[in-house]
Amino acid sequence: MIYLILTILQSTAIFVVLKLFNRFKIDNWQALTINYIVATGFGFIIYNGKITPEIIIGKDWFEFALILGATFISTFFIFALSSQRVGVALTSVASKMSVVIPVIAGLLLLQEEISLLAAIGVVVALLAFYLTLGGGKHRSFPRKYVILPLLLFLGNGINDTLMKYSEHHFVSDTNDLTLFLSVIFLTSLVLGLFISGKRYVEKKQRITWHTIVGGSVLGLINFGSTFYILKAMGIYTSSVVFPVTNAGVVTLSALVGFLFFREKLSSRNWIGIFLAILAILLIANA
Repeated sequence: MIYLILTILQSTAIFVVLKLFNRFKIDNWQALTINYIVATGFGFIIYNGKITPEIIIGKDWFEFALILGATFISTFFIFALSSQRVGVALTSVASKMSVVIPVIAGLLLLQEEISLLAAIGVVVALLAFYLTLGGGKHRSFPRKYVILPLLLFLGNGINDTLMKYSEHHFVSDTNDLTLFLSVIFLTSLVLGLFISGKRYVEKKQRITWHTIVGGSVLGLINFGSTFYILKAMGIYTSSVVFPVTNAGVVTLSALVGFLFFREKLSSRNWIGIFLAILAILLIANA
């Protein structure tokens, strides 16, 4: 259970750090690139073993790491674009509801079993996501932009499914897991450097110390949250890991927003938070 708790805490911390970026006027794109520099470097530093291009390319999970590196950063950009064109509320719902994809994949592809109590917990968790994140009516938007939340839903679901599949079939131990994550982040870093470089040439944006510090903190937390969710996948089934972590992050993020950022929560939101906690208890005790 400790890995699930650490995943929830660090995943929530990512939302807090990103929210503080606006307060300190930190450029999101630059900080994201620095985040991948730190996450990649940290992973390679703590890896216990020799690292060469031949060793990395020879790993069974190499192709999956490249795909995940590209989908990680691509999904982030889709999230940003969807938030601007469709709205944060619908974007958030699409992002969190993607939990159904890895759960179904775990049942169909990995032949994972799910108890009746856990199944009830999954249903309650999905209802909790809807109530907690669906605070009010969504604004209207051009029909052509409906593809954005759909792509985000699919992107997040594919990320989680590929991570679970890779951990289940190709990652041999904790040390190998560290190298696997490092290569994922390295792939994202290369793409991030290309995009940030293009933005620098076009807008002449300088990197500030606030951006360096913010991106570094984000990188450490990002690595930790991904590391611990993969560790949890080695212990629990997908039907437990994804609903519990998503419900936990939704709950804790809502509480942090209410207590520290003075964000208003409706009665509908509070009902969702209560159901999320109930779902965690149901699934954890299944």
